[in-house]
Amino acid sequence: MRIRGMATALMAVATLVTGCGGVVAGTAKPAPNLKPRPLNGIVVKKVLLDGRALSKMLGQPFVARAPAKFGGADILDQREAPPESADCLEVTAMLQNSAYGSANVQAVASMSWWNDGDPAQVISVMEGVVTLPSAAEAQALFATFPDQWQHCKDRTTTEQTGPISTSTVINDIRVTDSVVAAMNTATATLPNMPDLQPTPQSRAIGVRLNCIVEVEMVFFGDRRPSDPGSANPDTSAVDVAQAMMDKVSELS
Repeated sequence: MRIRGMATALMAVATLVTGCGGVVAGTAKPAPNLKPRPLNGIVVKKVLLDGRALSKMLGQPFVARAPAKFGGADILDQREAPPESADCLEVTAMLQNSAYGSANVQAVASMSWWNDGDPAQVISVMEGVVTLPSAAEAQALFATFPDQWQHCKDRTTTEQTGPISTSTVINDIRVTDSVVAAMNTATATLPNMPDLQPTPQSRAIGVRLNCIVEVEMVFFGDRRPSDPGSANPDTSAVDVAQAMMDKVSELS
């Protein structure tokens, strides 16, 4: 009787497992036609690429100078800019509160990675992910970005941070595979000093499920082809954004 009871229990467990999908070599498979679930909460930090992944993609080492940030809409940036620059600031600056407007932002995570001090192509990479309640809401918000970013092509934004004034020219805008990308050139000035060397900067913003991902990549202005690194100002920010979007799919 005891053996028969154990057999019955094992059959019941097997029924429960196979009710969720097939079993191959002892591994349960998800049931077919399951809809991807929206991401939310602390899990969104896993969308951010770590230093090892970035180093592999861009061919140079990176270090983190601070832990990843996580919170709600309150940690979005709220930079101020002159009126003539305000409507294009989100093309040149990451995670601007103005970009999300009245959207019901659920969670925000971000991380900054920096060159380790040796010669290289890239100074810094900043990643960000913002979640909305549903994929439909994220898609609707993202649909507003292409025209808005295209409107900013060839315009210049100006920011003041303490004594440093930075002018950024938006050189090019491209839209491809659920990603909007910008190529910018930033020049910083200090009072009574010559302008600092212009730095190429790449921006990308993409959508996957209920997540908006953002990337900002800053390149050395005096980099040489022989310096370590494989990053390309035209494509690498988009590549990082796509990798983050793939992680959204894996986590959903």
